[in-house]
Amino acid sequence: MGRAAWLLAVVGLLACDRSGPLAELDASTWTFNPTASASPSSAGSVAATPPPTADAGRTMPPRPVPTSSPTVLVTMPIDVQLQAIQYMAAMQAPQPGDAYADPQYAKSIADSLRGVGRPEVVSSGRRIDLQMEKGCDATLPRQAIAHNTGASLQALLAHGVLVVRCADHALQCLQSTRDPSDVLCTHK
Repeated sequence: MGRAAWLLAVVGLLACDRSGPLAELDASTWTFNPTASASPSSAGSVAATPPPTADAGRTMPPRPVPTSSPTVLVTMPIDVQLQAIQYMAAMQAPQPGDAYADPQYAKSIADSLRGVGRPEVVSSGRRIDLQMEKGCDATLPRQAIAHNTGASLQALLAHGVLVVRCADHALQCLQSTRDPSDVLCTHK
Protein backbone atom coordinates (compact mmCIF):
# COMPACT_ATOMS: atom_id res chain seq x y z
CA MET A 1 0.00 0.00 0.00
CA GLY A 2 2.86 2.40 0.74
CA ARG A 3 4.31 1.93 -2.73
CA ALA A 4 0.91 2.62 -4.34
CA ALA A 5 0.47 5.83 -2.35
CA TRP A 6 3.96 6.96 -3.36
CA LEU A 7 3.24 6.18 -7.01
CA LEU A 8 -0.04 8.14 -6.90
CA ALA A 9 1.77 11.12 -5.38
CA VAL A 10 4.43 11.07 -8.10
CA VAL A 11 1.84 10.74 -10.90
CA GLY A 12 -0.16 13.59 -9.37
CA LEU A 13 2.89 15.82 -9.32
CA LEU A 14 3.74 15.02 -12.91
CA ALA A 15 0.17 15.72 -14.04
CA CYS A 16 0.09 19.20 -12.51
CA ASP A 17 2.19 21.75 -14.34
CA ARG A 18 3.05 24.35 -11.74
CA SER A 19 5.43 26.36 -13.87
CA GLY A 20 4.92 29.64 -15.67
CA PRO A 21 3.99 33.17 -14.67
CA LEU A 22 0.66 32.19 -13.10
CA ALA A 23 1.88 29.24 -11.01
CA GLU A 24 1.27 31.04 -7.72
CA LEU A 25 -2.38 31.61 -8.69
CA ASP A 26 -3.20 27.91 -8.23
CA ALA A 27 -6.44 27.69 -6.26
CA SER A 28 -6.07 24.06 -5.19
CA THR A 29 -6.39 23.17 -1.54
CA TRP A 30 -3.89 20.31 -1.71
CA THR A 31 -0.18 20.87 -1.57
CA PHE A 32 2.72 18.45 -1.85
CA ASN A 33 4.55 17.86 1.40
CA PRO A 34 7.72 15.89 0.65
CA THR A 35 8.38 15.10 4.33
CA ALA A 36 4.89 13.71 4.98
CA SER A 37 5.39 10.41 3.15
CA ALA A 38 9.19 10.23 3.02
CA SER A 39 9.60 8.24 6.21
CA PRO A 40 9.05 4.47 6.20
CA SER A 41 6.77 4.71 9.26
CA SER A 42 4.18 6.69 7.30
CA ALA A 43 4.19 4.34 4.30
CA GLY A 44 0.66 3.13 5.00
CA SER A 45 -0.97 6.56 5.06
CA VAL A 46 -1.39 9.39 2.59
CA ALA A 47 -0.83 12.82 4.12
CA ALA A 48 -2.82 15.78 2.85
CA THR A 49 -2.75 19.41 3.76
CA PRO A 50 -5.80 20.38 5.80
CA PRO A 51 -8.42 22.55 4.10
CA PRO A 52 -7.64 26.27 4.10
CA THR A 53 -8.84 28.42 6.95
CA ALA A 54 -11.26 31.28 6.42
CA ASP A 55 -8.45 33.83 6.11
CA ALA A 56 -6.46 31.79 3.57
CA GLY A 57 -7.70 33.87 0.62
CA ARG A 58 -5.46 34.48 -2.31
CA THR A 59 -3.17 37.48 -2.12
CA MET A 60 -2.75 39.77 -5.08
CA PRO A 61 0.64 40.02 -6.77
CA PRO A 62 2.41 43.39 -6.63
CA ARG A 63 0.55 46.13 -8.46
CA PRO A 64 2.68 47.31 -11.41
CA VAL A 65 1.59 50.97 -11.27
CA PRO A 66 -0.17 53.09 -8.64
CA THR A 67 -3.97 53.43 -8.74
CA SER A 68 -3.54 57.18 -9.36
CA SER A 69 -1.91 56.38 -12.72
CA PRO A 70 -3.42 53.01 -13.71
CA THR A 71 -1.98 52.58 -17.23
CA VAL A 72 0.96 50.33 -18.08
CA LEU A 73 2.67 51.58 -21.23
CA VAL A 74 4.61 49.49 -23.75
CA THR A 75 7.62 51.70 -23.09
CA MET A 76 7.79 50.64 -19.44
CA PRO A 77 10.35 48.03 -18.31
CA ILE A 78 9.55 44.40 -19.10
CA ASP A 79 9.22 43.51 -15.40
CA VAL A 80 6.44 46.10 -15.03
CA GLN A 81 4.68 44.65 -18.06
CA LEU A 82 4.98 41.12 -16.63
CA GLN A 83 3.60 42.35 -13.30
CA ALA A 84 0.64 43.80 -15.21
CA ILE A 85 -0.07 40.42 -16.82
CA GLN A 86 0.10 38.66 -13.44
CA TYR A 87 -2.02 41.32 -11.76
CA MET A 88 -4.72 41.19 -14.44
CA ALA A 89 -4.83 37.40 -14.21
CA ALA A 90 -5.22 37.64 -10.43
CA MET A 91 -8.02 40.21 -10.78
CA GLN A 92 -10.02 37.70 -12.84
CA ALA A 93 -9.21 34.60 -10.78
CA PRO A 94 -11.90 33.41 -8.36
CA GLN A 95 -11.00 33.46 -4.70
CA PRO A 96 -12.35 31.09 -2.03
CA GLY A 97 -15.00 33.55 -0.78
CA ASP A 98 -16.33 34.60 -4.18
CA ALA A 99 -19.90 33.83 -5.22
CA TYR A 100 -20.48 31.26 -7.93
CA ALA A 101 -20.65 32.73 -11.42
CA ASP A 102 -24.19 33.44 -12.63
CA PRO A 103 -23.97 33.43 -16.45
CA GLN A 104 -27.62 34.52 -16.90
CA TYR A 105 -27.10 37.56 -14.69
CA ALA A 106 -23.86 38.43 -16.50
CA LYS A 107 -25.68 38.13 -19.84
CA SER A 108 -28.45 40.46 -18.67
CA ILE A 109 -25.83 43.03 -17.62
CA ALA A 110 -23.98 42.60 -20.93
CA ASP A 111 -27.23 43.08 -22.88
CA SER A 112 -27.75 46.38 -21.05
CA LEU A 113 -24.33 47.55 -22.26
CA ARG A 114 -25.05 47.17 -26.00
CA GLY A 115 -25.32 50.96 -26.41
CA VAL A 116 -21.75 51.42 -25.15
CA GLY A 117 -19.96 48.78 -27.23
CA ARG A 118 -20.05 45.14 -28.25
CA PRO A 119 -20.48 43.23 -24.96
CA GLU A 120 -19.45 39.63 -24.39
CA VAL A 121 -19.72 37.38 -21.35
CA VAL A 122 -16.42 35.57 -20.73
CA SER A 123 -15.41 32.73 -18.39
CA SER A 124 -18.97 31.58 -17.67
CA GLY A 125 -19.92 34.98 -16.29
CA ARG A 126 -16.74 35.86 -14.38
CA ARG A 127 -15.89 38.70 -16.80
CA ILE A 128 -17.90 41.07 -18.97
CA ASP A 129 -16.03 42.50 -21.97
CA LEU A 130 -16.92 45.65 -23.86
CA GLN A 131 -15.26 45.84 -27.28
CA MET A 132 -15.29 49.40 -28.59
CA GLU A 133 -14.14 51.25 -31.68
CA LYS A 134 -12.54 53.92 -29.45
CA GLY A 135 -13.03 55.50 -26.06
CA CYS A 136 -11.87 52.87 -23.59
CA ASP A 137 -10.26 54.42 -20.51
CA ALA A 138 -9.89 53.68 -16.81
CA THR A 139 -13.26 55.22 -15.92
CA LEU A 140 -15.38 53.65 -18.67
CA PRO A 141 -16.15 50.18 -17.22
CA ARG A 142 -17.44 51.56 -13.91
CA GLN A 143 -19.37 54.41 -15.56
CA ALA A 144 -20.92 52.09 -18.15
CA ILE A 145 -22.19 49.78 -15.42
CA ALA A 146 -23.57 52.68 -13.35
CA HIS A 147 -25.24 54.55 -16.22
CA ASN A 148 -26.57 51.66 -18.32
CA THR A 149 -27.44 48.78 -16.00
CA GLY A 150 -28.71 50.15 -12.71
CA ALA A 151 -26.37 47.68 -10.98
CA SER A 152 -23.39 48.38 -8.77
CA LEU A 153 -19.98 46.72 -8.81
CA GLN A 154 -20.93 45.14 -5.48
CA ALA A 155 -24.06 43.60 -7.08
CA LEU A 156 -21.95 42.20 -9.91
CA LEU A 157 -19.56 40.66 -7.39
CA ALA A 158 -22.49 39.12 -5.50
CA HIS A 159 -23.40 37.35 -8.78
CA GLY A 160 -19.84 36.14 -9.41
CA VAL A 161 -18.78 38.77 -11.96
CA LEU A 162 -15.20 39.62 -10.97
CA VAL A 163 -14.09 42.01 -13.73
CA VAL A 164 -15.59 44.39 -16.27
CA ARG A 165 -13.19 45.01 -19.15
CA CYS A 166 -13.28 47.55 -21.96
CA ALA A 167 -10.99 47.36 -24.98
CA ASP A 168 -10.48 49.38 -28.14
CA HIS A 169 -7.75 49.31 -30.79
CA ALA A 170 -5.15 50.83 -28.44
CA LEU A 171 -6.11 50.17 -24.81
CA GLN A 172 -7.71 47.66 -22.48
CA CYS A 173 -8.86 48.44 -18.94
CA LEU A 174 -9.96 45.97 -16.28
CA GLN A 175 -12.23 47.18 -13.47
CA SER A 176 -12.33 44.95 -10.41
CA THR A 177 -15.70 44.42 -8.77
CA ARG A 178 -14.00 43.50 -5.48
CA ASP A 179 -12.43 46.97 -5.12
CA PRO A 180 -13.93 49.94 -7.01
CA SER A 181 -10.57 51.76 -6.91
CA ASP A 182 -8.77 48.81 -8.52
CA VAL A 183 -8.50 49.52 -12.27
CA LEU A 184 -5.57 48.52 -14.44
CA CYS A 185 -5.08 49.47 -18.10
CA THR A 186 -2.54 48.32 -20.66
CA HIS A 187 -1.73 49.49 -24.16
CA LYS A 188 -2.11 46.78 -26.77
